Amino acid sequence: ANLSSVLGELIYALEYREKAVESMYSVEDSILDNKNQIILPPNLYIIGTMNTADRSVGHIDYAIRRRFAFVEILPEALTDNDDIYFNLNGFDAVAALFNRENVSNEFEIKDVQIGHSYFIAKKSEAKNETERDEIFKMKMQYEVVPILEEYVKDGILINDFDGKPIKEYISTLKPQLK
Repeated sequence: ANLSSVLGELIYALEYREKAVESMYSVEDSILDNKNQIILPPNLYIIGTMNTADRSVGHIDYAIRRRFAFVEILPEALTDNDDIYFNLNGFDAVAALFNRENVSNEFEIKDVQIGHSYFIAKKSEAKNETERDEIFKMKMQYEVVPILEEYVKDGILINDFDGKPIKEYISTLKPQLK
């Protein structure tokens, strides 16, 4: 989204937290004398996510960059816990593709890696191992493999991997659904 359009005057108000700033909108239940002013409290936080491609887009201007912190979270192998199952085998098979030999020099590896969220199944949605495995298969077939195939088509993933053309290796990752 265009952050300037979505957040509007809030971006400006972030700079003057706890101070009244003029707004083009009126606030009906305002405690201020001027109903066209807003005050942001110190405990208001805005949390959003974007991939590195989004962050480098020119329309995110410097005013927005000054007001937000950017925290890099790279893909990593997780472990099963009380809330999730993690498809470690699928993650490892895909993560292995993202090396200097197989990622075109036009791209930084970290900018095109497949994130770990694709390899998570919530335990609340998978009551047993059979359901977990079906979720993993569906994610691989309909989410991960299509992205990888697009990467090959766009020249992001290149060369051979594991002794075969990369496209052939990727097709081995597509599980057969029942």
